[in-house]
Amino acid sequence: MKIMKKINLKPNHRRSFSSSMYLLEKLMKEIKDELSEKEPIRMQTIKQDLSEGKKKAVLQAVSDVEQEIARLADKYQLTRQELVESHFLNSRKSKAWEILNDSLSKRMNGFGEFPPELAKEFDDDIDRLLKLVSKL
Repeated sequence: MKIMKKINLKPNHRRSFSSSMYLLEKLMKEIKDELSEKEPIRMQTIKQDLSEGKKKAVLQAVSDVEQEIARLADKYQLTRQELVESHFLNSRKSKAWEILNDSLSKRMNGFGEFPPELAKEFDDDIDRLLKLVSKL
């Protein structure tokens, strides 16, 4: 078994590279989830045009990338992103709130005049979603 040399990056470089590896790992998880036929989301349809052979090859490549991320994390002594559940939840709630508030009829006027006769009902629907999101 070959002993891997550990490389000690400067803290600013370690943070930057750790962030890059974190984002790459998240992308690999997203690819794996989509190709592994996880439960689809309501607002997205994926037209399956990859052969089973291609999917298998891509999933193997994803696995290879994940293994390389693990190797580099060890080699360069990368720091893991620490996520506190409550902070994660609050950040996602804030993002959902921002998205929904940007969807109100008065904000939609940037895409052309929103039909005034639909504005109240539309905004009431957005408000209902905002109340549901606030329960997260």
